Amino acid sequence: MAQAGSNGTRASPRPAGEGQAPGPLAISDHDIDALFGVLLAPFRHVVLAVSGGSDSMALMLLAARWVASGKSPAGLAIEVATVDHGLRAGSAREAEWVAERAKALGFQHTILVWGGDKPGSALQARAREARYALLVAQARVTTPAAVVTAHTADDQAETLIMRLGRGSGLDGLAGMAPSRPLLPDGSVRLVRPLLKLAKGSLAHVVKQAGGAWLDDPSNERLDFERVRLRAAHDHLSALGLTNDKLALSASRLTRAREALESATETRLKALVDVHDGSFASLERKAWEREPEDIRVRLSARLLAAFGGLAKPAQLSQIEALVATLAEGRPMAQTLGGCIVSQGRTTLRLYREPSRRTLPELSLRPGEEAVWDWRFRIRYAGAARDGSDATPVVVRALGLAAYAILRGGLAAKDRPPARAAAGLPAIWSGDRLVCIPSMPRAVPRDARFSAVFVGLDSVPR
Repeated sequence: MAQAGSNGTRASPRPAGEGQAPGPLAISDHDIDALFGVLLAPFRHVVLAVSGGSDSMALMLLAARWVASGKSPAGLAIEVATVDHGLRAGSAREAEWVAERAKALGFQHTILVWGGDKPGSALQARAREARYALLVAQARVTTPAAVVTAHTADDQAETLIMRLGRGSGLDGLAGMAPSRPLLPDGSVRLVRPLLKLAKGSLAHVVKQAGGAWLDDPSNERLDFERVRLRAAHDHLSALGLTNDKLALSASRLTRAREALESATETRLKALVDVHDGSFASLERKAWEREPEDIRVRLSARLLAAFGGLAKPAQLSQIEALVATLAEGRPMAQTLGGCIVSQGRTTLRLYREPSRRTLPELSLRPGEEAVWDWRFRIRYAGAARDGSDATPVVVRALGLAAYAILRGGLAAKDRPPARAAAGLPAIWSGDRLVCIPSMPRAVPRDARFSAVFVGLDSVPR
């Protein structure tokens, strides 16, 4: 039996505790409920992401103990999923190894396969994207749902150092959050209940249970950033940069970030009109009175909310945008899939109406879907006689269609032309059925509705 490593090499199951320093304290049922209870209480469905390493095997064991203790919520469905990245021979057998242990603990187990051709560069990043896409698809069958991973305090410390090396701001240095949305409407979230526990403690959990884990040989490859950090662990510790102190700093920075985010949310509600998702607008004088960091955060929130599936803006780009706006000149700039314009009295921000980045999706009666990470579109009703009706297509309205219908709108109901062009419209072939995000526009169709969910999203 071997564990998949991203470099294609092999490793065998390690007896629990071998080569690991056990945690000094056992984890009680009360401790487990404190780890899982509050974070997982909002969900109906939980998918534990278990690769077979010591951390994820401990996650599965602790979850099994939580269920056995009777403290998990009634009706909460917990399953285990293992992603087979298909990067080398033997990975399928290793996923089956995890499946056997999950089933022995009473969990349903699913193997998720990353198929198709693999990229020739940035393999780790692309594998991570594929892994989360597969896990989200598995979780969203029943919502609200959580994908649960076994990130630890050691991972948190390593994340802080890596982000320091990239010049990250407060948000980056605050590290990984215990919970964050994976879908823009929050129906699936990523939950990390073990962030306060050290890797050694989790190895001790597996040892106490008499279990085993699979070692990932990629943990020996010095061309990977985290591996180089772990190799430098002793030198960093000698300088006082121990994992526990770094994790403590991340925790304190998280507290500061939460305070700033709360202030940003308050100012967002007070200053910004999002016009039901058509565009955002705010008065320049009110904007200019805000501290620079609040302006940066407001810009980041709005770019994430309106930018949809476009490539997110980087912090340095957002800072440059805020600096340009501070010069006070009329301007228009494209960033993060949005157009940002500054006039004499007003700032506006809206989705760039680019066919290259705006998606199309098919919708049948009774279905709903999130379009461009901005709008949840609902097609009410059901097909006659239980048969499938011809689906409609959700795609951007476009400038030409808006030019035809805008004359029928009152001035207060007319968004800027390019903002309207990037809104979702319902099409049957080339016929415009309706614009559900513009309920006063003609044509109308009461079967369709659109709710702006962009502000529920986070920079990805």
